[in-house]
Order: sequence, then structure tokens, then C-alpha cells
Amino acid sequence: MVDSDVFQTLLMTTLAVLLLLVPIEIRGVEFSLFFVPLLLVRSRLLFKMGAAVAVYLFYHLILGYEWQIYVIFSVLYLVTMTILPFIRVMRTRVMLILNVVFSALLLLGVHLFVHELTIAQTITFLLMSMIVMAVSNMTYEDINSITKLMKRYEEDTYKDHLTQLGNIRSLDTFVDDLNEHAETLSVLLIDIDNFKVINDEHTYLAGDALIKQVAHLLENHVPTGGRLFRNNGEEFSIIIPDISLDKTVRLGEAVRLSVEKAKFHIDDVSQETVQLTVSIGVGFKGSDKTLGRLFKDADDMLHAAKKMGQNQVMFYPVIKK
Repeated sequence: MVDSDVFQTLLMTTLAVLLLLVPIEIRGVEFSLFFVPLLLVRSRLLFKMGAAVAVYLFYHLILGYEWQIYVIFSVLYLVTMTILPFIRVMRTRVMLILNVVFSALLLLGVHLFVHELTIAQTITFLLMSMIVMAVSNMTYEDINSITKLMKRYEEDTYKDHLTQLGNIRSLDTFVDDLNEHAETLSVLLIDIDNFKVINDEHTYLAGDALIKQVAHLLENHVPTGGRLFRNNGEEFSIIIPDISLDKTVRLGEAVRLSVEKAKFHIDDVSQETVQLTVSIGVGFKGSDKTLGRLFKDADDMLHAAKKMGQNQVMFYPVIKK
């Protein structure tokens, strides 16, 4: 909710109304810095206009301020909202410059059409406007940073950050849900062969790039109802409900061949490629096995595939009783 357009618009609208309630008096003339938070509304145009209308209700209809100033503000605000989408980076320095220009034009409009302002009033107002903009923008950025960290933390609980696949905790949840209604469960435990050697030869950044490419390739083999997870490092799992052991093994062989034939780029810049292979352990659970046994079978078969020379698919040919 904090990350939504509605929340951020309401936050800035509330700040604008609060600034209306505490106007600044400079040599007999009252000024309000209500417009500063409105400049920070970075939502869609509809939300920006809604915020401006809401502030007007307080500005003129409730608090009784002169409507002429708000008309000048509205014209400048429409022009600014038209220009803002073309400004790619909304850093604090950019917002301060925008605020100074906006404030100066607003003061010019007030001076020409409402009442004359002195140089002292103008300079004081501009300085106060800059201070409020700096504080408001820092508050806005802090809220956004905290929100992003919270989202990252929540995602990392169940998602692998590198590949955006589910992690081991997500896998456990998925398997527990499937176990309640699926007649059979199949596991393909997939491990990239000799991955440490690749990391040592091409750096860990290249290793991360290869992990993402392998993950993308594996996703193309996940059947309907199944899901791919990254367990850790170079190990993945494909969980599939309601298919036979024979189909599971054939899927594992298709995955193995697909990886063997593919060429993987070590980074996004160079054209250098490497070939990889995977070892796959198959686990299969009917009504006679526990989940613990399912994953132990897959793990045992993965180790067997490694011992048999890698680039193998291993499985128990007879389902244990």
C-alpha cells in the first residue's frame, strides 16, 4: 500500500494542507508553501489533478484564501506537470531547481496580478521554499527507500534475488500444498557440473550470468502445474505433480540434452560462450512414500549421477515399498 500511487498522493496532499494551516508572514504579507509537496506527486496525471483539487477545497472554500493566487498556481502547475515526464532523473538538486523556478514564477504572477511584493519578501519566500522542498524531498526519498527495502526483504524470504525464482523456503511451501491433493509428486534435482571451475576461470560475475541463463532455459521445460526453484548455488529443483515416473525421467533427459546443446554467454558484453552440462537426480512419490523420502531419493540419485561421470540422469528404476 505504501508503494501505491494512492498512498503517495494522499501523503503529499496531506502535507500541502498542513502547510496551508501554518502560513508564513513576511512583513505583513502571508505566504503558504502548500505547492511544494504537490510538486513531489509523481503519480499519474489523474492523481496529480485530484491532489490539486483537494488542496483547493481547503485553500479557498474552507480557509478563505484569495482564489486569484490559486489560479496562478494552477496554470503553473499544469505546465509543470506537462514538463515533468520528460525529466528522467528526479534527484534532490533537480527538484530544488524546479522549485526555485516554480516559486519565482508564482511570485511574479502574484506581484503582477494580485499585490506588489518587495525584494525582501521575495528573497525570504524563495529561501523558505527551498528549505521546505529539501526537507519534503528527503522525506519522500526516505519513504521510498524504506518501502523498497521492505519489499526486497519480503521477496527475499521466498524468492531468489539473482534468478527471481522461488527459493528453498518457497519450494517447501509449494510441495506441502501439492502433497495435500496431488496423487504423485516428481522432483528433478538439477546441478550444474564443474561450476566451481567455471567460477575460478571466469569470475563470480560470469558465474551469476550463467546461473541466470540456465534458469531461463530450465523454465522452458517446466510443465503445466510444475514450478522451478533455485535451491542454492548452482542447484535447481523442478517440482511436478501428477505425472508418471517414466514421464519424469523423459523430462529429465530432455532438460539434460537441452543444456548440453546450448551455448551460454559469460557476460552481456563479450561474445565468448561456454558449454555446460547438468547432472540430474530424479525423485518420485506415490502413495507409499513420505516427502522426506522423495527428496532423499532425488539427492541420492544426484550424487550417483555425479559419481557416474556427470551429465547423467539417474533414478530408482523400481519404486521402493
